[in-house]
Amino acid sequence: MKYSAFWIWTIVPSAMSALAVGFFGINNFQSARAMRADSRNLSTATDQYLVQRNELDQLQADLTDLHTQRDLNGHALRSDVNESKLIPSLTRPIDGTDVFDQAIRIGERTPMSVRTAGLMIDHRAIEMQMTGSFNAVFAAVHTAEGERGMTRVRSVDMQRNGTQLQASVGIDEFFHGVEEKK
Repeated sequence: MKYSAFWIWTIVPSAMSALAVGFFGINNFQSARAMRADSRNLSTATDQYLVQRNELDQLQADLTDLHTQRDLNGHALRSDVNESKLIPSLTRPIDGTDVFDQAIRIGERTPMSVRTAGLMIDHRAIEMQMTGSFNAVFAAVHTAEGERGMTRVRSVDMQRNGTQLQASVGIDEFFHGVEEKK
């Protein structure tokens, strides 16, 4: 059986072309599928990164707002004991009606053993004893709580003695710590 030249020159190159396209095309389609999956994974990872970046930016903005609010409210850490106005604001004149007696003991400025948020913080304990009216004692406590620096009323112990109130108030005051040089 003889094949005509037309069929030989048409079918053989067509079959060879189909084999070549099939061989390379299937491989390319598999590679394209893998690249498409990688592209989707990259898009997902990029989206997650952008979301996390936006959340980080929002957290940094919130932190800046909190610092601003803290500074506006006046409860920032002081750098120096000389900046403190706590002791003069706690001192009450002994007038014989509201305040009968008052004593303030000021502790030494000592570094705290725990670093809060990576900051070195110093601490100073203040003990105040007062004999007077309820209003005078709590005016002193209110003054300590409203002080513009970082202060904390640690304890308030009271005993009534007739119309007078004997109170012992413990106050903590905090400052920026000073790095020790070695």
